[in-house]
Amino acid sequence: MSVPGCGPGMISALLGLASALGLGAADFMARFSARALGAPLTYAAILLIGAVGTTIWLLATGAEFVWSPLGYAIAVAHGIAVAVMCILLYMGIARGPIAVVVPIVAAHPALVLAVNVLMGVRPSAVQWTAMATIIAGGVSIARTAVAEPEAAQAESNRTTVLIAIAACLAYVAIVLTGQAATPLIGALQTMWIGRWAGLIFIAAVLLMQRAPLRIPAQWLPYVGLQAGLDTLGYFAFLAGANTAAPHITMVVASAFSVVAVLLARLIIDEPVSKMQWAAIALIAGGTAVLSAT
Repeated sequence: MSVPGCGPGMISALLGLASALGLGAADFMARFSARALGAPLTYAAILLIGAVGTTIWLLATGAEFVWSPLGYAIAVAHGIAVAVMCILLYMGIARGPIAVVVPIVAAHPALVLAVNVLMGVRPSAVQWTAMATIIAGGVSIARTAVAEPEAAQAESNRTTVLIAIAACLAYVAIVLTGQAATPLIGALQTMWIGRWAGLIFIAAVLLMQRAPLRIPAQWLPYVGLQAGLDTLGYFAFLAGANTAAPHITMVVASAFSVVAVLLARLIIDEPVSKMQWAAIALIAGGTAVLSAT
């Protein structure tokens, strides 16, 4: 990939910025769409657009398919993990506060590293420090959420924290299955199979719930924009992973949680304490270090 006047690092940074803005904005928009339509239906619509978009991307790039039954099975598991994580994430965001949910989910790299340690990986001192920093930030976020003076609000926030933790664990499954499938069938093919597998999974959930499968006409433009931003975020991240400096893309893209919280603060005036900002900075900084290393 080459852009006149831009070096490899600049291109990677711009793609990372596009990923952070797209994913962060889509997560913030879920606050309203998930409340109005429900998390499963909202993400089903977004996933449908993303699956079609990924298919068009595959056809346009002329990517060759790799035959690997094991790779396909892991990619299906990857897609289901993505669907579960996003439904939980949207449920948590719909409940709020966004400044609690998104940073906790964004702390998943620390847990991924912990699993890798159990599998025999030996992190450097810098990586250990980054993991400890992320965990400290996540614990701080959770503690501020359940320390509300009003008992009812504290209980509601406690449930939100549990949903966010579950989404974080699902995100760990996403990363691990993605890491396992990509060497076998490639990143783009993993994403394509995962999107369609996730869509089928959510469709089955909606059918079992006997939930309405129709989105009101007035919500179609909103959900369409949200889906476009979500797809842009993932495609930008994927494109950045194939540049000369993929680590720069990953570092910049890790700021998606900061984008979502900033939008919540600026648009809906969601209160964010100094302690929460400090915890968000710890999580974002630690994630950036892990991404770079």
